[in-house]
Amino acid sequence: MADVDGSPALGILELEHVARGVRVADAICKRTEVEILACRPISGGKHLIYLRGGVAEMEEAMDVGREIAGDSLIDSLFLPMADLQLWPAIPDSVKAIGWTSDVILSAGIVETSTICALLGAMDAACKVAEVTVRDVRLGVGIMGKAFFTMTGNLDDVQAAAEAARDEADQRMLALEVIPAPANEIVGMLIQ
Repeated sequence: MADVDGSPALGILELEHVARGVRVADAICKRTEVEILACRPISGGKHLIYLRGGVAEMEEAMDVGREIAGDSLIDSLFLPMADLQLWPAIPDSVKAIGWTSDVILSAGIVETSTICALLGAMDAACKVAEVTVRDVRLGVGIMGKAFFTMTGNLDDVQAAAEAARDEADQRMLALEVIPAPANEIVGMLIQ
């Protein structure tokens, strides 16, 4: 990681949907050489990704992030030489926890507008395929939205995602399937 006067570049991506935020973080990890400091849902049902790295690497990471975020991007910030006083304001990173499986897993993130829709979608997903629910957030701190993450073999995650989409119908806000997520994001939302 390159420093400029002891201060690396800071990048922040603010997204409308949690599911797309996880997908953006995965793409950044797989295609660039920056550190993800945090990747988490926040109040308002938004998702924030905090990045640190060298200036050139950060430019690339921000380009990748903006591309993958698409219409879900609300705002972004790139500071090539972030002042040292900014770093304490950045939330501590969420350390990834390892999976205890020999199988290379895929992940799915299902996000709905209501809690009822999410629980129905999660039930449908779990009944149609062999997936493991990893994280569930029901409304609190995310404006009543809800999401869950699941892991499993790619075919199972895809089948479960389709069942969840069918069940949630118009209440589905976002749905992402990530084949073989980057190790750096495992444990941030895919617990």
